Amino acid sequence: MANRRTSRRRERPSRPSPVPSGSRPPRELGRRLLAAALVLPAGLYSLYRRIEAKFFSLGLGRVCRPAAATAVVGGMSPDCRGRVLLTAWLLGWANARGVGAAVAGPVGDGHPPALPFQVMPGANPNEAGIEAALLARYAPSGRFLVDPDLRRAAVSAVRAFGPRLLVLQDALGEPRLRRDVELAILTLDDLGPGWNRVFPAGSWRRGARVLAQASAFCIHAGPLTLEAAMQAAAKRLAVYGKPVFGMTFDIWRWRGPDGPAGAAALAGRPYITVLGESDRDSLPQMIGSQLGAAPRMAFFVHDRHRFTRQDFEQLQADAVRLRAEVVITSPRFALKLRQGGPRLDGLPVWTYDPEVVFGPTLFTDQPFLAWWEDHFGAILEKRLTE
Repeated sequence: MANRRTSRRRERPSRPSPVPSGSRPPRELGRRLLAAALVLPAGLYSLYRRIEAKFFSLGLGRVCRPAAATAVVGGMSPDCRGRVLLTAWLLGWANARGVGAAVAGPVGDGHPPALPFQVMPGANPNEAGIEAALLARYAPSGRFLVDPDLRRAAVSAVRAFGPRLLVLQDALGEPRLRRDVELAILTLDDLGPGWNRVFPAGSWRRGARVLAQASAFCIHAGPLTLEAAMQAAAKRLAVYGKPVFGMTFDIWRWRGPDGPAGAAALAGRPYITVLGESDRDSLPQMIGSQLGAAPRMAFFVHDRHRFTRQDFEQLQADAVRLRAEVVITSPRFALKLRQGGPRLDGLPVWTYDPEVVFGPTLFTDQPFLAWWEDHFGAILEKRLTE
């Protein structure tokens, strides 16, 4: 893990080493050649996805229509952030309105002992997967099934729980499942350099054509970059004529080893942070603002980083050296860091519970709550008349 900031000294950005002028063009040329070489396989993969969708739309393959109002929450890439936030909001809304809800999702990075696998609060993230384990915290009723076959997960969830609302996690554009509403989550990268860059040339699993199926777009970004993301969305998404909702988050409350707690429990305690690369734009400022102090040291690692024994031991040693009393991290990394157990030698790991904040809108005068309730009501009425 890389040291980015310490209270003992402020590290100046290192100056690039002198590079012979003749070495840069070949490197740039190599990148361009690699990008060009990936265009063909990316095009073939995108074509395969379009043929697959056409195959099922013509009734040539078995398509599942769950016996519940079905909402898809997903992004264009496997690493798209915001799925947990939006699904947690939908579950909270359903609980507040007395609407029975359930979730069906893919296995992701989990290794469940059985399929389909019911994810309960406190589930082992190695079994359930990180996203499912996080959502189980916000959906304590345990009405959540994961399975590599999303059709089986959806059917099993309806059969087991009889929900009025079924939320399908990470199923954007999935042709094997019929859905009533599709909420497409896009990030600033999706709307910028990553736009329509299908695997292996980029991270998208389908081409931009699939976005035409979306009922609405949710633009997920940190508070400091949401405005730029909405500006990009205005240019990219106007052609679809669908509502666009800004979506960010705030820190609702803190959560320590013993459960939820107020900020007073952390007041005055020196800390270090461990955050993902995608957290750089907002979380350091949000945490520092809430606690009134900067961290003694900040670590930034890849969002999919798997912590090793050496990572845990080095983190504990750094905390001792800097006299830090706690580690503060994101909910996603808290699940991973708490697995360090004895190697952290009693160093407590703290995180936060996020609050979803819907921001500005495009192409609609309704806020997200009003739009969603109108849309959900129309779905239920339509199903009753079918």
